[in-house]
Amino acid sequence: MALPKTLSSNIEQIAAKRPVLRRAEGVHVVDSDGRRYLDATSGAFCVQLGYTRPDLVRTVSEAASRLPHARPSSFESEDGLAYQRELLVAVGAPYSRAILTCSGSEAVEVALKIAYRYQRAIGHPERKAIRHLPGHYHGATLGALGVTGLGARRGPYEGLVGALPAIQESGEAPVAEPAAAMILETIPAVGLGVPVPHLGFLSHIRAQCDEIGALWIADEVLTGFGRVGSLFAWQRLGERHAPNGAKPDSEARPDLIVFGKGAGAGFAPLAGVLMTDQIAQALDADGFTHHQTYGGNPIACAVGRRVLRAMVEEMIEASVRAAEPWLEDDLRQLQKSRSVRQARGLGYLWGVELMDDRRSGRPFPREQRIAERIAESCRDRGVLVHAGTGSVDGERGDFILIAPPLVAHRGDFKTIAETVSGAISSVAG
Repeated sequence: MALPKTLSSNIEQIAAKRPVLRRAEGVHVVDSDGRRYLDATSGAFCVQLGYTRPDLVRTVSEAASRLPHARPSSFESEDGLAYQRELLVAVGAPYSRAILTCSGSEAVEVALKIAYRYQRAIGHPERKAIRHLPGHYHGATLGALGVTGLGARRGPYEGLVGALPAIQESGEAPVAEPAAAMILETIPAVGLGVPVPHLGFLSHIRAQCDEIGALWIADEVLTGFGRVGSLFAWQRLGERHAPNGAKPDSEARPDLIVFGKGAGAGFAPLAGVLMTDQIAQALDADGFTHHQTYGGNPIACAVGRRVLRAMVEEMIEASVRAAEPWLEDDLRQLQKSRSVRQARGLGYLWGVELMDDRRSGRPFPREQRIAERIAESCRDRGVLVHAGTGSVDGERGDFILIAPPLVAHRGDFKTIAETVSGAISSVAG
């Protein structure tokens, strides 16, 4: 059956803007013209264990043939319950309950609902505002954009998101106004280019939230499931030692953990929120419920269970930490370029900060589209990276994100670094 002319034209216009992928395997994808690319962004930062893994392909097929759907408001599924149990065991106390969604954006909105209802349940309905930090990105839906401090993403919808009581702040100054919660990316990536928080930052956030009775919402959508060498990034950051041997962040635990992306390893849409037992009990007393048609889908939960098992069986977190120095060494070589101010990151998540003048910190003019052009040059050379902007003032501030699948090896790192180096030289000099 032939498509209507206008519809066919629209589809052709979309296809002309970017490659059309046909197949994939391991850390590579192949487009419809047969071109092969090393995917240094794990798809949308979610293909943790590589493409077309036989065990995950088999899991999807078996789960679909067993139970493809269970109505969330009426039933639980065996895989859904098992996944929640296994994930909560993996993360440990004090977390005792999970609410499952399909995407990180949805999970953020659920966390906002939880914070609002929790404050009401404990007798503080005046705590409504959501504090958030500049440059931190929390998703594409209106509620998530409402607590996003990234002008390029939020700006076009300001007239719609402005009704949400949200307060952007520095995260350093004392706060006193009532708030339901403070939300932040544990390691901000898409908006700021992976500046790893300084030692003591998590304890500082914990103290700020405790001072005003706000919940701390840790956005681990991009940083979770082994990406930085731990199940969640706040755990890895809590291991760091101060010069005197102390671990100032070791006891700093968020109240709510938002997760997604790598939970489903690119095979199924799986995300959600983990909460402490204290919050769960308060919500029960207040009659809180949340259901979505595909939230906690049995197929997605079966995939999630297999991902958790693979992480243990293949010692993914340990292997990421072991390989981290190789990736770091290769990417640090990029700092020899006069256009690279810094390569920074943790585990398999790195940002390459680009500057017109790295000594003064002067960014490239936005109209030059430096990050986008470097990403395009990398793609032409067979490597996929993410172009980021806005790290300086919400508009200016170019950077490249590199986050390969957690099964990428040393040879892949060298290919990525050499390709990015060549692209930077050709675009920025």
